[in-house]
Amino acid sequence: MKIKTLIILVLLIPVSGKSYSQHSIEYNRNYIVSKLNSNELNNLYSNTYYSVLDRLDSDGYFPESIIEGTTYPGMYPRTIGALILLFIETGRYEEAERSLKCLLDFMKNKGLYYVPHVVNKENGKLILEDDIFQIDAQAHIILGWSRLALEGKNKEFIDTSWLQVAELMDKTCDRGNLLYSRWSGAPKLVLNTAFEHSREGHYWVTYDLLTQSFVGAALDNMIKLAKLRNDNTHAKHWDEKLRILSEGINNNMLLERDGKQTYIEMLIPNGNGGNKYTGMGWVNFSPVAAGWQCMDQQVLVNTVDYMEKNYLQSTNGIYWMPTDIFPDGKFVNEVVGKGIGWQLDFARITDNNKRIYEILDLIDVSNKGSRVYMEFAWLDGNGYKRNTRITNEDVLGKMKDLKWKMREAGNGEQNVWFCWAIARLRKSMGLNAEPKRI
Repeated sequence: MKIKTLIILVLLIPVSGKSYSQHSIEYNRNYIVSKLNSNELNNLYSNTYYSVLDRLDSDGYFPESIIEGTTYPGMYPRTIGALILLFIETGRYEEAERSLKCLLDFMKNKGLYYVPHVVNKENGKLILEDDIFQIDAQAHIILGWSRLALEGKNKEFIDTSWLQVAELMDKTCDRGNLLYSRWSGAPKLVLNTAFEHSREGHYWVTYDLLTQSFVGAALDNMIKLAKLRNDNTHAKHWDEKLRILSEGINNNMLLERDGKQTYIEMLIPNGNGGNKYTGMGWVNFSPVAAGWQCMDQQVLVNTVDYMEKNYLQSTNGIYWMPTDIFPDGKFVNEVVGKGIGWQLDFARITDNNKRIYEILDLIDVSNKGSRVYMEFAWLDGNGYKRNTRITNEDVLGKMKDLKWKMREAGNGEQNVWFCWAIARLRKSMGLNAEPKRI
């Protein structure tokens, strides 16, 4: 597919051309509804959702983990952005405002001009736990706030926090973060100097697809809000930034695979134009989570089709997409919680009922025996441990009878994205987004 120079801004919408008979639609719908209402999945969703809701303090503080001594102490603002999207789906507008207000007030009181990595609480007072700047986390917060504002609720809170969030948006796409010039080393993309990737277990300095997707989505929503508020200065300024970012994605974040344009996961800075990282994984589903992409959805469809054709695995009848796939074709024996959620929502958007079945089955098996949803799970045994690099031959050989093992039930970020995807699927099936408390 030849990419046109004209940039088209679209929200994710169902792909046309899918055709099912009326009988097939009814059958698939009934299967999905029965699966969602099964004791295993219904209990997992209800327990996880109310674990999320109940851990929100009266002041809006949201601890990342429910486990003492965890590797994730404190509140992670990246999760707060996702939490707002979940609460919008379930109509919890007061809780959404409370969590955002907690973070924004903390930043204002501390004189912080950016969203910090971790905020903690000691003796009832909020403290700065980790001041690393992760621009994707900042984009999560702006996106959540802007989506809440566009809902038309909480007008007083939106009015009082508008200038603070507008300033965050300005800084997110200023020349220090959105790099553009005549110099080839400035690809019109947002540089993330601390991208917290599952891949190789370290921060990456990169232009990653997740950051571009969430910044683009935030800009798109903030432009709409600026126009509603008759703030033409901001609207014009952000519109130009979105045009630049869209051009950068179009020119630098695509790779032809099997004769079709697909998204790359990252563009790695190299002092010049950057190197396209050809590995794939959960990051490639980022436009689904952000709900925005700068071109025709077919590029995302091509990306997912390629991944499913080449890397979707099957173990004991359970289909799973590896968390990370490497340029040499090897991949890890692991699935990550939010990645499963994003895949589920993509299957819902594209009316791919077969993938919905498969993903719900994976959720059942990988969380077996757990009250709440996991952070990640892996196939364990026969010498295979978590995050082992493997090939198709491993899966079909010594791994074919392995069982799933999971870590950290109750991880906030993974829990929230799982609940978000299930809530959206339930609504599309005519069920209540918010479950009954078990």
